[in-house]
Amino acid sequence: MPTRHLLYLDANALSSFRWQQGHIVPTGHYTADEAGIKAFADAVRRTSGGLYTLLVDVVDEGFHADTLPSVHGPDRAAMLQRKRSQTFFGTPLSGALSIGHDRSGRRHDEHFLFLALTRPAIVEPWLQVLRVAHAPLTGIHTVALLLDRLVQRLAAPAERCLLVTLTPAGMRQTFIDQGHLRFSRLAPGLHDIDADTASRCAGEILKTHSYLVSQRMLPRNSPLPVYLLCDATAYRHLAPTLDRADERRYLHVELAPLAQRIGLQSPLKGSDALPLLLHWMARESGLLQLAPAIERRAFRLWQTRQAIVGTGVAVFAAALLFAGKLWYETASVKADTMQLRINTVTLQAHLSRLQAEQPPLPVSLDDLRRALEGFDQLHSHSASPRPWLAHLSAALDAQPDLTLTRIHWQSEEGRRSGDAQLSLPVAMASDRRAMVDLAERFLADLARPPATTARVTRMPVELQSDRAFRSSTTADTSAPVLEVSYSLQAEP
Repeated sequence: MPTRHLLYLDANALSSFRWQQGHIVPTGHYTADEAGIKAFADAVRRTSGGLYTLLVDVVDEGFHADTLPSVHGPDRAAMLQRKRSQTFFGTPLSGALSIGHDRSGRRHDEHFLFLALTRPAIVEPWLQVLRVAHAPLTGIHTVALLLDRLVQRLAAPAERCLLVTLTPAGMRQTFIDQGHLRFSRLAPGLHDIDADTASRCAGEILKTHSYLVSQRMLPRNSPLPVYLLCDATAYRHLAPTLDRADERRYLHVELAPLAQRIGLQSPLKGSDALPLLLHWMARESGLLQLAPAIERRAFRLWQTRQAIVGTGVAVFAAALLFAGKLWYETASVKADTMQLRINTVTLQAHLSRLQAEQPPLPVSLDDLRRALEGFDQLHSHSASPRPWLAHLSAALDAQPDLTLTRIHWQSEEGRRSGDAQLSLPVAMASDRRAMVDLAERFLADLARPPATTARVTRMPVELQSDRAFRSSTTADTSAPVLEVSYSLQAEP
């Protein structure tokens, strides 16, 4: 986790704190003059690294409520930017807070509260120090914005209420309407409540109430709960000076239980709510901030670097897991290989022992191997032509007009094949169609199982594609010849 540097700026000075595991540790106090700004610049250079977050607590704040059409995406951002520029001209430190929707009419509208720091010159010298040091600024916040989110998280006790808090800048009164920020006002100089300042604090509350009624933010004669966030001593001084009218109902809220609920570990001193606000600013994400994009450029670069580093770490972890898997598989293969070698040696020893127990052979193994090979060769040459001749004889029986004149038989590996020459009747020599029909019938008989192949190697007539079959009246004294070739599968 990076070091979180929390900066608190009021009209007189800037204070720096370090936030770590719920503890707020002061690290410096710098007056709003040239010497203080120079001291702050030296401190930023010494504490290189970490993230900076600025909390501004000054009188110069502006609030403006408005209703705009509900749009989304780039159009929404452009609309809000244009409205902020029109409402708070001359300051880049502005923002827009959505405070609800209006669905009563035909058009879907959205209510916004536009707020800004109207005197950016107060903040500019300190921002310039961060720019020069390239220190990542996460955002610029105000006390009113922090109280708005704090009320939403802890559930507002009423529809409308007034929160009174004390900080080093003074007494701040924040008006909450329907659970959202509506207005905030700082009374400078009232950073604590004692016997001398109690009457002035009560008067400031009356002024704020009158202003809310005059601006029609609060209906006239409507009750307004006023929550006083202070310690018991300050409340004892303030209680006798409060005007207990029907419109205002004062309620005392201790800071210590509230700080405990949000996880603050540092002890609180008196009625100062600054440690509570700083802790809430550091731990709460998604808070509205007022810094323009150019001021947060270093922070965006830091986020990009963190994303790259995180991706690299994830890839490295995946590579380690993959390497571990490969190492485990390699170790398993090596173990299996070693076991196979052991088994092979064991079986070889067992085979050698069995061979040693056998009686000696009358001849050597080489002589016996050569004898077996010779026997296999003799067996391959002892094939009989009987099946081949029997198949030929069966075909001749089916065609008695054919006369066998010559045969050639051979036995090859896996089959028996040969050629046969046959003669046709002399009287058939003049009838070419009859000779072809006889040859085809004989070939069909010869091709029946168990024959595997059968083909004619010589027809009794010459067949040409450009000639037609014709019967001849010329006498031919020579017997026509037919030659065929066929093979049978050898018997096992």
